[in-house]
Amino acid sequence: MTKRTLTMPRLGETMDEGTIVGWLVAPGQKFQRGAAILEIETDKTVVEFPALGDGTMEKTLVSSGDRVTVGAPIAEVTVTASEDWESEVAGGPAPANADAGTAILAMPRLGETMTEGVIIRWLVAEGADYARGDAILEIETDKTAAEVPALSDGKLVKILAAEGTRQPVGAPIAEVIGEVEAPVSAAAAPVETASAPLPKAHAAVSSDGRRRATPLARRLARSAGISLDHISGSGRRGRIERRDVESAIQATASPSSARIAFDKLGDRGETFLLIHGFAGDRSSWVATASGIARAGHTAIVPDLPAHGVSKAEAASLDDLVAAMSDFAASLPGALHLVGHSLGGAVATGLASRLGAKVKSLTLIAPAGTGREIDSGFILGMAAATTAGEVAHLLRLLGPKADGLSDAAVTVMAAQLAQGRLKALAQALVGPAGQKIDILRALAKLADELPVRALIGTEDRTIPAAQALNLPPSVAVHFLAAGHMPHWDLPRETLSLITGVVHG
Repeated sequence: MTKRTLTMPRLGETMDEGTIVGWLVAPGQKFQRGAAILEIETDKTVVEFPALGDGTMEKTLVSSGDRVTVGAPIAEVTVTASEDWESEVAGGPAPANADAGTAILAMPRLGETMTEGVIIRWLVAEGADYARGDAILEIETDKTAAEVPALSDGKLVKILAAEGTRQPVGAPIAEVIGEVEAPVSAAAAPVETASAPLPKAHAAVSSDGRRRATPLARRLARSAGISLDHISGSGRRGRIERRDVESAIQATASPSSARIAFDKLGDRGETFLLIHGFAGDRSSWVATASGIARAGHTAIVPDLPAHGVSKAEAASLDDLVAAMSDFAASLPGALHLVGHSLGGAVATGLASRLGAKVKSLTLIAPAGTGREIDSGFILGMAAATTAGEVAHLLRLLGPKADGLSDAAVTVMAAQLAQGRLKALAQALVGPAGQKIDILRALAKLADELPVRALIGTEDRTIPAAQALNLPPSVAVHFLAAGHMPHWDLPRETLSLITGVVHG
């Protein structure tokens, strides 16, 4: 047994200090490796910090509400294996043991309510060594985006889950050499559908008398002029989270916009409104939205009416544009509009309605630029009821579409089985192809603001040749991708989207 002094951990590359939300282990209590010891609030999120080994809490050196710099002492503990707790900055990392057996790295549980996560990007390449504490990958949950650190020195042998895929907690995501968390049974953490109701509880009060809330929730409430005293929290122990504030904001908005579900990533810089395509939802923008936030900007990512968990319905393009115009008008400041496929037609309609509020328009494989389209995909998705049907249709979108997890495809199939898209599909395509046209509107818009189009040369849904119909004042970029350039070439697509700020 060895006595150690625990210090404030660095939970992210940019973290300099953190606030002690609460101790989850009291002095005198024993804990096991992996058990949450305390809850910490950073400038980006609230997380539970796990024990790196078995031990006993002897004395806490800081109290709930205290703001502590990274590396400062926070507690004294007695541990059974001191080497488990050695700081990664003490001495150089030992080389990975290339002769050791491989282990399976599973999707970690980053919070008590987490059931699944989206892999934003791998930070270590296959075959590369890493040191204890190095960030291996970046994951997005329903609450935040976070980097997952290595528990020991090791080597990434093989990536099993591609970037952009949604994986349930406990699902295998990589083969590694080195120490990993004990796998969590996927059966013990069933994936909830996106339409599952959010639990509500009155927000608890922290030790300093404030309502318990995440940093992002506080910033959103301040910018909207809403008091946290009037918001109920759905987080752990009644903590107010982003979604609670957004629900409160939407409750004061127009009736149509209040029925649009959305995510917000980032809270500074320029604001990008990302609009998905037919039969998609906001999860299709995970990597793009995270990249926009990392670049110092804000991404607003809604579910279109009749899609995802948005309660608003739509039976035509006009319905979509009307509802989304109310939603976009309720957002503060100017907007950069980004629309994919059907979302491109919606974004064009928004730009025509919102005038000076729109700073730029980016269209990715836009609909409405020609007659030809794979009508079988549109009508098939609208009528799909099983995961198998959805999986076959998704393969038409490009190579990365086949990388979606079984859980993600199952959720999509359950949403489509409700039949909400059938009327919209009939309004969009017919025996002669597309029924919508955005070319005349684009010709006018391109004289008023920057308009660019990103076209996949291997698009099997909307032929790349339709880009020739675009007005000459639209800047066209051809990419070696399918119908989903933001999936096939995420970095290149992100660079073009955000480049409008400087270009």
